[in-house]
Amino acid sequence: MVAKVDADEILAEARYRAGIAALLAFLFILLTAAVTAYGYRQRQANLYQDLYHSEQKQRQAQEEFRTTLYSIGDAVITTDTEGLVKHINPVAEQLTGWRLEDAMGKPVEEIFRAFHEETCEPLENPLTVAIRRARSIKSVRPMLLIRRDGNELYVESTAAPIRDGGGRTAGGVLVFHDVSESR
Repeated sequence: MVAKVDADEILAEARYRAGIAALLAFLFILLTAAVTAYGYRQRQANLYQDLYHSEQKQRQAQEEFRTTLYSIGDAVITTDTEGLVKHINPVAEQLTGWRLEDAMGKPVEEIFRAFHEETCEPLENPLTVAIRRARSIKSVRPMLLIRRDGNELYVESTAAPIRDGGGRTAGGVLVFHDVSESR
């Protein structure tokens, strides 16, 4: 008796097992890709959420700074390290005659023009001196401030460098008030 087995019959089981193995491998790759994509999406969502919260905190800190700056009863001008105006509060706007929008980016010497009260000689800007010396400067006597419109008033001032977290000078702040009535 001769038994004849066809090659298709012999390989049918091997093909079936290979197909199952390929299907399982494909499903495993698909599952791995889905898990990776989900993990990436979650990571991105967490990063965006952290960024949003960080930005909210920064906005809140800026608003707190602005509220404090605008609530101070004295005139305040802040600059960068080159002496270019970054902010002025409403009292400084009133005393200098410059609006914030017009003053921003201009040299502080142009906004705060100070002269000796008796000789009317131009004085070096106290904020420029404070930044250069890296220490606070308080005016010893009143100085004459020439407003944007040419009117004059007497002011006393204090200038100080602004330091960053590393102790480096990051700008300056000039605080002054009108003493014309007492003069």
